[in-house]
Amino acid sequence: VTAVLSSPDFLYRAINTSTRPDEPRLLSDLELATRLSFFLWNTGPDEQLIDLAAARKLSDPATMKAQVERMLKDPRANTLIENFALAWLNLDELEKVDPTDGGFNAAMRGNFETEIRLFLASVLLENRSVMDLLDADWTFLNESLARQYDVPGVHGPQFRRVQLTNPNRFGILGKGAFLLRTSYGDRTSPVLRGGWVLDKLIGTPPAPPPPNVNTDLAVKDGERPTTVRARLELHRKNANCNSCHGLIDPPGLALENFDNTGRWRTIDALAKAPIDANATLSSGLKLNGPVELRRYIESHGDQFPTTVTRRLMMYALNREVEYFDMPQVRQIVKSATAGRFRFNDLVLGVVNSDAFRRQGPEETKPQNKPTVAKND
Repeated sequence: VTAVLSSPDFLYRAINTSTRPDEPRLLSDLELATRLSFFLWNTGPDEQLIDLAAARKLSDPATMKAQVERMLKDPRANTLIENFALAWLNLDELEKVDPTDGGFNAAMRGNFETEIRLFLASVLLENRSVMDLLDADWTFLNESLARQYDVPGVHGPQFRRVQLTNPNRFGILGKGAFLLRTSYGDRTSPVLRGGWVLDKLIGTPPAPPPPNVNTDLAVKDGERPTTVRARLELHRKNANCNSCHGLIDPPGLALENFDNTGRWRTIDALAKAPIDANATLSSGLKLNGPVELRRYIESHGDQFPTTVTRRLMMYALNREVEYFDMPQVRQIVKSATAGRFRFNDLVLGVVNSDAFRRQGPEETKPQNKPTVAKND
């Protein structure tokens, strides 16, 4: 028993690599069933999937489509919310931000966590367009969270689906989980929020800050409090700093009406100054507030669906998406355009891609030295 439990064949999902550098190996039906099941359920295939694989029916497009739809309706598909969506959006560790606001507590953090899970599931697992992640006019609230958002008419501790009337709260940019995770305990951070928008939504992550650069924008003891915007503008006067911050800061500044706990504000309580949510992108386009920021992201057509698909393929393959994968990613997005990028269509595109159905040769080290085969 000890030998079995310590064997690499027990501990890893091993997939044999192709022996020909110019021809990736087609996965067997059983290997394909395993890869599919771990993609959608994060566990091994069930009896129905194994039976189909044993009968070599998974290569049939109609059979595969039926299985993907069946598996996405199964409760086990909720692992896509926990392991894919929350991890991709970096919203699975809200405890890393501890607001100093005396009114914020663990219960409100729990409300944020519940809302974002229910919201993501309502889009992805109900086969809606992934664009609804940006502009959905609904969310899930209880009375406490509704008060935090200034939404009237919600009573009791239970969560329920609520139709939103304030467009500033639409989509993921109006969710407390995002607004908290991209802040510091004592203030908002246009830099964190802007970088998050560029990376998670637009798919163009900014360069990391250079080593030893001063990133502390906190008000120093004895100094007159100023707004975060004013401190950033002073920081950007340095041309070296502005080369990056001129790209990163504007999307975050457009969200400054939200404080670090997701409440809407018009006055900076510390600086006792009005909030200015105007922003000028590096292209020269001017934005004011979260609604205009959302419309700007949506105006880029398939850029956001491409970001979602690339992340989805990365999750499905358990590896980085490389340059040679991008033609397949673009084709998946193009094929899903007619259905306005429904989530099931993107999943099915990933499952039917060569990257998912085939296993390439093992990468070699420099000087073409052979390497030990890796496990999937």
